[in-house]
Amino acid sequence: MTNRWWGILKDAELGARREPGAVMAYGALLIVFVAWLIRTPNLTPALFTRMMTGQVPLALAAVGMAIVLISKGIDLSMGSMIVLSEMIVLVWTQPLHSPWLAALAAIFVTALFGLFNGVLVSVVGLPALVVTLATGSIAAGVALKVAPKAVSGTLPDGFRNVVMTMIGPIPLVLILAFLLPLLIWFPIRRSRAGFALMAVGSDDAAGFVSGLKPWLVRPLAYVLSGVFAGLAGIMMAMSTNGASASTTNTFTLNSIAAAVLGGVSLMGGRGSIAGAIAGAFILTFVNSLLLAWNVNGMWAYVVTGCILVLVVGVPFLINQARARKVRS
Repeated sequence: MTNRWWGILKDAELGARREPGAVMAYGALLIVFVAWLIRTPNLTPALFTRMMTGQVPLALAAVGMAIVLISKGIDLSMGSMIVLSEMIVLVWTQPLHSPWLAALAAIFVTALFGLFNGVLVSVVGLPALVVTLATGSIAAGVALKVAPKAVSGTLPDGFRNVVMTMIGPIPLVLILAFLLPLLIWFPIRRSRAGFALMAVGSDDAAGFVSGLKPWLVRPLAYVLSGVFAGLAGIMMAMSTNGASASTTNTFTLNSIAAAVLGGVSLMGGRGSIAGAIAGAFILTFVNSLLLAWNVNGMWAYVVTGCILVLVVGVPFLINQARARKVRS
C-alpha cells in the first residue's frame, strides 16, 4: 500500500513538472479563492454547497473540452449537449420511473453525439469546427423535441439531495468534480489509448509512424467529451430541478476558456484535466468576486472573454518574439 501511494505521489510530481500551466492555474485559483473568502465574510457551509452545485457542471464540461483540445480538436457542441442531457433527465425521469435510469440515458445519448462528432472529424475528415457546430445545432433541436416547453419539479428529493450532501466539512458535489474525472480519465490516460491521444495531439504524422491510428484514437476524445457533457447536464438538473431547452448558455465558451486557463494548449498534445478543473473554478470565483464587489453581471462575460484572449494571446506573442529572435 505504501509503494502504491508513493507511486501516485511520484506521478503527481512528474505531472507537475510536465504541466507547469496546471500548477500556475492552482496558484491563481488559491489567490482568487482567498480574495473571494475575504469579500464573503458571512459564508456558511450551506451557501458554499449551493454555489458549488451550480458551478461544478462547468468543471465537468471543461474536462471534456480539455480532452478534445489535447487531441488537437474542438467541440462546439458542448453547450447544446449539456442542455440536452439536462432535458432528458428532467423529462424522462417520470416515464422511466427512475432519475438514475434517466441519467444513464442522458449520458448514453450525449456519448452517441460525441461518437458521431468523432467519426465525422476523424474518419470522414470533415473540419471539427464545422462538424461540432452542426451537431450542436442538432442537439439543440433534439432538446427542444424532448422538452418543447419549460420543465420543472419532476425530480424526487432523494435524487436532488445528492448534490447537497456534505462529507464532513466538504460538499459532496465538490468531491465529485475531481472524483468523476479521475475515475473516468485516469485509467484511460495510463493506457495505450491515453498515450495515443496525447501523441496524435502533438503530431499526427509522428503518431502514425509510431504505429498509432489517429482516425481510431480521436473519436475516443469526442466520446469522452460527450460523456462529460452528459454528467454536467445531470448536475445541472440536480441543482435546478427545472429548465427550458430554449435557454441560451455559455458552457461552450467558458469550457474552452477554463481549459486554456488551466494550461491546455489549443494546438493539442499538451494539458491536463486537473488544470482544466482549476481553470473552471477560477472563472467561477472571479465571477462571484465581481458580484461581491457589486459589479454588473454583464461584465462577467467581458472578463471571461478578456481572460481567454490574454491566456491565448500572451503565450503566442512570446513564442513569436522568441522565433524572431532565433531567426535573427
